[in-house]
Amino acid sequence: MSQISNVFQGTALKGICSVYVPVSNPIKSAQWWQQHFGLEYAVPFNPAEAQAIMKLSDGQWLHLVETEGEIDSQFPNKLGNEMFRFTFEVSGIEVLHDHLKSSGVRIEQLHDRGSCGFNFVFFDLDGNKFDVNEVVLVHGTLEDEFIE
Repeated sequence: MSQISNVFQGTALKGICSVYVPVSNPIKSAQWWQQHFGLEYAVPFNPAEAQAIMKLSDGQWLHLVETEGEIDSQFPNKLGNEMFRFTFEVSGIEVLHDHLKSSGVRIEQLHDRGSCGFNFVFFDLDGNKFDVNEVVLVHGTLEDEFIE
């Protein structure tokens, strides 16, 4: 057991409180996240900071940070596949997928990834790639979501 484990009774990192996303226009981006995902501002917009801070339902903050130049938050894995930086956890993934598709958001197909659950990928206004996941082993089955 490491010394840090003795101090923290496990790992020192317990969660992620903020994620920073490069965007060309924080206000437009914030409106897009509000329209498609229902996110609200965590704090009032301050133009001097050049970022909009949105709040997810579990309290994490999504910082939409204005950047200049090319925006590229993806990276290739060893096999050359373009990867996303993080995955959002959701319930009702089929409903969200249908909503985004009918709203004209650039999305990929819904996939059953076995023990990882059901996932799909979407892109924001600036082309940032994000993953969405519903872990059915934790939350039940997709059919259970619509029976309740």
